[in-house]
Amino acid sequence: MTDNEHTATTEGDSESTELCAQCGASIDTSEWHPVVADDGADGEFQLYPFCDETCREEWE
Repeated sequence: MTDNEHTATTEGDSESTELCAQCGASIDTSEWHPVVADDGADGEFQLYPFCDETCREEWE
């Protein structure tokens, strides 16, 4: 696993979007999408969202 970064943008409603941790594509968070949960090197819990299973598999 790598130290990938992602950016989450919230609009304060159900139409919030996130960016795929692998390819950077916008993700509609009102729909199901794969995520990976990880305790980073500093022990801080992080969620990494992905636009599809392929990006999730490539990230690993």
